[in-house]
Parts: sequence; structure tokens; C-alpha cells
Amino acid sequence: MRQGALTLMRDLPLFEGVADETLEALTYGALLQWFPRETRLFAEGEIPDFLHILVEGTAMLAGCDEAGQETVIDIVRPGDCFVPAAVLADAPYLMSARTLESSRILMLAAPVLRAQVARDHALALRVMSTLVGQCRGLVREVKNLKLRTTTQRLAAFILSQVDPSPQDEAEDGATVELPVSKRVLASRLGMTPEQLSRTFTKLTPHQLHVTGNTVRVRSVEQLRRHCNVGHPNGHHTS
Repeated sequence: MRQGALTLMRDLPLFEGVADETLEALTYGALLQWFPRETRLFAEGEIPDFLHILVEGTAMLAGCDEAGQETVIDIVRPGDCFVPAAVLADAPYLMSARTLESSRILMLAAPVLRAQVARDHALALRVMSTLVGQCRGLVREVKNLKLRTTTQRLAAFILSQVDPSPQDEAEDGATVELPVSKRVLASRLGMTPEQLSRTFTKLTPHQLHVTGNTVRVRSVEQLRRHCNVGHPNGHHTS
């Protein structure tokens, strides 16, 4: 198992440029497991025992109010790690996590990770880069929720799923497969499922065609302009 974890770690963005000696040390106490769909990985308020890194599948981070009403905070994709700030600070999780489909997850023992971050500057820089990226993503999300309409939020999400490779102007369309159910997507975008359905309907005359979880964008640039959503390399990105 340790050799399998080591091989995976060499391909993960979090460990790019980190020495094999450090990676080998991180495999002590590590676990690599498949989890079924809808498995709770950790709960809000728990102290982290591991840093979870998604290798395959999809998961989500969520928060709950006092009545138990859940809201999706983020969708976790392969290569992402779950709430590293809590792991490094040895502090309670501020959100829970669960799988949305069968998922393969690498779990690194929290005390081992903290010890290696303190010892290895290259690892510390990679972890810091991950924390910075997550912090900036959170700021973008707060701005998205507070400054954009529901139509703009949905358009921005769909456009974020479009292949970023240069588009041929004559072939400006794109097909997007929603990575999660519409119920989860609605919560992620700060809407009810009914609001999401109405927002899809509003966008249908403006470059969108939806069949199940497949979204056909007839013109990426026209959708951006109609919803006033900037290019991914610009200042108005989600």
C-alpha cells in the first residue's frame, strides 16, 4: 500500500517538486481507500486525523445550520485536498465532507504531515500555495454570491466547466456535463432546486440547451456577453 500511495503522490499537484525522501516519510500511517457514494468522510467539529486527497470520484464540502439544513460549500475534484487549513492547525473542521459517487481517497496521517511541513521547505511552499488557492477561491465565491444574479452565477459555473483550450471562432459552441446533480449544484450556487430550474429556463433562449445533466452552449462568447461574465483569464471570473 505504501508503494501505491507513493506512486500516486508523485503525480499530485500538492507534491510537485517535493523530494522522494519526504514523500516516503508521508506514507507512514497513510491509507488509500475506495469509499462508496454518500459516505461521510468527516463531520463539522471533528479534529482531523488525516489530510484527505481525492484521487478519483467526486465529493463535496457542506455546512449545516442548527436545524440540520445542509448547504454545499464546495465541490471536490480529483487532485484536490480537503480543508488542509484544519489539518495543519490541528483545529476542528468548519464543514463536513462526503462522497457524491464511488471515490478513491488518499489519507495522510495529520501528525506526519505537520512534521514534514515543518521539516521540508519545498513541501511547506506547496501546501502554502494550496492554501492560497483555496483562500482566493473562497473570496471569488463570496463575491459571486453577493455581486451576481442567479443567472450570472449559473452562467459563470457553466462557463467554468468549458474546456479552456483556445476556441475556433467558427466553432464557438461547447458541451458541458454537469459534474454533480442539479440538487447539489443548486445548493452550491446559493439557490433552491426550483430557482435553478427557472434560471436554466431563462438561459435557454440565450445560447443554452439542457438535456438531463448535459448542457450544450451554442456560443460561449455570446453567453459570456449576455450574462456579463468575464473571460476565465479576466477580472470577472467565477
